[in-house]
Amino acid sequence: MTKLNQNIDFEIIWKKIHNQASEEEEILLNLWLSENSAHRKYYESALLYYTNGSQFANSPAELKKALRNIHNKTGIHSPYRNTRILAIASVAASILFMIYFQFSAPNNPESIENGQQVQSIVPGSNKAILILADGSEYDLTTGNKSIITTEGTEIKNTGSQLEYIGTAGRTADMKYNTLKIPRGGEYFLIMADSTRVWLNSETTLRFPVQFAADVRSVELTGEAYFEVSKNEKKPFVVTSGNHLVKVLGTQFNISSYADNPNIYTTLAEGKVEVSSVSNPEVTLMLKPSEQSILNSNNNQIQKRTVDVNQYVAWKNGRFVFRDQTLEEIMRTLSKWYDVQVVFSNEADKQLMFTGNLERYADFGDILAKIEKTNEVNFSINNNTITIE
Repeated sequence: MTKLNQNIDFEIIWKKIHNQASEEEEILLNLWLSENSAHRKYYESALLYYTNGSQFANSPAELKKALRNIHNKTGIHSPYRNTRILAIASVAASILFMIYFQFSAPNNPESIENGQQVQSIVPGSNKAILILADGSEYDLTTGNKSIITTEGTEIKNTGSQLEYIGTAGRTADMKYNTLKIPRGGEYFLIMADSTRVWLNSETTLRFPVQFAADVRSVELTGEAYFEVSKNEKKPFVVTSGNHLVKVLGTQFNISSYADNPNIYTTLAEGKVEVSSVSNPEVTLMLKPSEQSILNSNNNQIQKRTVDVNQYVAWKNGRFVFRDQTLEEIMRTLSKWYDVQVVFSNEADKQLMFTGNLERYADFGDILAKIEKTNEVNFSINNNTITIE
């Protein structure tokens, strides 16, 4: 058997896979990979593992605990010091295979400790309520239906998409509609200027039936991904609480939930200007892959570089979590699956996880994946999830 001739810090492998490695770490990794085929095989196994959805955080303690559990199950034992993995190549490949199998094999929701078979909790679906300017409400989930407003604008609904088709120019009086997405819902909107909006669960968007001649303004609570149609004469402005985002034409995501003091704006394409309503003269310009964070408690704005996919994957049918607390993860999942979450132990809220999950999977499958980390157990009573 060929031995690994040199230890490699597994954190470097983790960073490379997650596009976070520095130039120095890239050099070290490339040297290690070039030594022999066993190193390359180990790296490829790790890459396959994380690609298929891992629950590990980038934490030596979490990795050590998980590997120890696998060693105990397989009878394999190897020294583990300072996040260095010292192992025979074939053993390393076996361990990675076991990890991959553990997190990618079909899960049985009955494994969740509840004393009985767990009832199925289904993912969210297309749900929305449209409120017109006159106060009349329409449940959009009833299927295909067209609505004609008093201003002559046609609103087409398909049961998953709402589209505004109106005449050019502005009306004498600005008329606003409101689109409300409940817990466990999502919807897609095409506004009168052809701007496309993906709306997530527990989201409310207030917008004009037809836009004014000088500016396009909307108000958001919750989370939405905007693909703004370009119009240099009409800037597009999103107001969310004390948060302002101004653009001409671009793609970005805003997350502004009442249960989180931070408002996140993540830019995918183009550029945006971010400021606060109370302090509009202080602005931040965002470039693609940058994110602004406005703290509602002190109105301070900061920005950082992020992996955009982590924050916009929800609109493409995935949940991507990277080094996030279990509390944050369950808050996100509870909105989509319309469940309540209770922690028996406050300390469990701070457990860190990384994972890439299917947004439309049965909730029991997702909980079973998290349980396989041997960190927590879940019990389900109706729509209440208790974490123990």
